[in-house]
Amino acid sequence: MTLDFLMNNQILLSLILCSRNDSYMGNSRWRLETSINLALLNAKDANFLDKLEIIVSDWGSEVPLSDVLNLDPEAKGRVKFVHVPPDIAQVEQKDSKFPEVIALNAAANRASGEYIGRIDNDTVVGTDFFHKFEQFHKSNPSEELDLNDSFLFVERKSVPYRISRLSLPLPLISVFIKFFSNFLKVESAKDWGREFWWSPVGIMMFHRDIWMATQGYDENLIYWGWMEGDLALRLGQKHQVVEFSKYVGYNFYHLEHYSNLTEYKDRNGTATPRKKNPVLTENLSYTVNQPSWGLIDHKINFHDFSPTALKKSNVYSVLAIPRLLFGCWFLIYDISLSALKNLCNLYVSPLRMLIGKFRQKVFN
Repeated sequence: MTLDFLMNNQILLSLILCSRNDSYMGNSRWRLETSINLALLNAKDANFLDKLEIIVSDWGSEVPLSDVLNLDPEAKGRVKFVHVPPDIAQVEQKDSKFPEVIALNAAANRASGEYIGRIDNDTVVGTDFFHKFEQFHKSNPSEELDLNDSFLFVERKSVPYRISRLSLPLPLISVFIKFFSNFLKVESAKDWGREFWWSPVGIMMFHRDIWMATQGYDENLIYWGWMEGDLALRLGQKHQVVEFSKYVGYNFYHLEHYSNLTEYKDRNGTATPRKKNPVLTENLSYTVNQPSWGLIDHKINFHDFSPTALKKSNVYSVLAIPRLLFGCWFLIYDISLSALKNLCNLYVSPLRMLIGKFRQKVFN
């Protein structure tokens, strides 16, 4: 990184995400608005707002997202859009429905932060992350890890569908996340014996110099899945691969859009109607893309969020609070039922073993 860049840039973190102006799995626009707005407001609470920028890669929208989103006034000057027009998107995506790797690379290649972090377009970044990351950046204890030389990954927690489907006003969903954050389940691949970076991403981030050196995501992976896994293995050839949650916690909250556990469980299965990227783990190159990675050669509009597009904030609807309370009641029921099952398993298994040994002695 050049001295001029450090002197002229105050952005510590660029959050990049990709989306499209459609109705993907229901209330996609609400999920996107909520993710952006709460990232801004939570960063403000952590005194991190002036160190943050958010770049939205808008892939192939006929009507740009910047024209329809209802964002907080703090978005002015801090939220930027890379609008990839439909004609370019159709050519670049080939037979893919949504090539996240290219869309995210387009955002990363235009980011100005010292660190660039990828989040999903329906993931809320909590206040504690901004606070802990800044403190860790200030101390940067290289004897533990070197932030400048690491692939950093944090898994996410899940906001249940029974809550996210309500499209609650911003203050209500914010209160819900703060109140229930300790009870929300971490979506972890470690539960089925995989490395942490196999998990659904909360945030995947590293220094901008590494983004530029490795040229981002492999742009051949235009289908679904294995994007972060490929990047973790490629970067692991030269850098540390760090489970960053050990240092900053789990402060990423995914607004769930699968209506039941069966749908969620099968999202990666053969029944899911989408083409998937191959899982390749050997003979990977550190750098795989062309110098034109991230659509850098295309004349693509890159602009700040326009203050003329700011709309009046959502107000509480008559039914918003009762619906939230109703959803919370069922969530508490789910948590209690899960805790009861765990408690039963804790005592029932040893009891069954004792009964089995007793029966063996009696009948033998």
